[in-house]
Amino acid sequence: MSGWKLTAALITKHVGVVGDRLATAIASFDPETATEVDRDNLKEKLREVALKLADAKHKNDAAQQALRDLEALIASDSKTAEVLIAKHGDGKVDDAMLNEFAAALEANQAKLAGVKQDAANAQELVDTLKEILDAVEKNLNEFDAKAKAAIGALQQAQADQQRAELHQQQQAELNALRAGAGGTSTGLSALNRAAEKARVQADAAQTIADIGQKPIDRANVVEEARRIAAGTDTSQESAIDRLRRAAGK
Repeated sequence: MSGWKLTAALITKHVGVVGDRLATAIASFDPETATEVDRDNLKEKLREVALKLADAKHKNDAAQQALRDLEALIASDSKTAEVLIAKHGDGKVDDAMLNEFAAALEANQAKLAGVKQDAANAQELVDTLKEILDAVEKNLNEFDAKAKAAIGALQQAQADQQRAELHQQQQAELNALRAGAGGTSTGLSALNRAAEKARVQADAAQTIADIGQKPIDRANVVEEARRIAAGTDTSQESAIDRLRRAAGK
């Protein structure tokens, strides 16, 4: 049997001590399924038990004091009776006084059993309430400790999950970087296609330019032939001949 079940059994056993409603409320508390609201309600019930215990302690103190006072009075009167008996022999105390004193002593002696029972009941009530209060507080503290541990475990699990998700994100980013470094990215492919297109256009332009240059080259050849034929070709003249020609001599 768990600690709480033992406590519930103890409370149920002493329903008359704590009250049926209060005992039922405390005994029905289930640490395994309890919520914070349930715990707060239980704390309020514990406060009621604590109030009962405080009241029981005051009454028990009074009951124990009443027992001590009565026992002391009986003990004192018993000694007084011995003195009165001795004085009765001396004629100092009459029978009426002895009878009155004896009646009072007998009444107190008869009362003693009831006062002892009252004191015993008062002490039992205090002990029972204290046992119940201690048991419930102990189990409630254990419940709080387990709840704290559960919260700690939950927080750790959440932290582990976040750490794992972060690691997965980092791995995905690294894989993306590796893929970009080891292959051709979409951006690079676009640049390469643009470069190829530009090269094709440049080659086409060069071809067109070459076609346009051919008539010019042919005309230059014809012109050069004319100069050679006229003896005006300057391509073979020496430096001094070129200078004389330039000076007009």
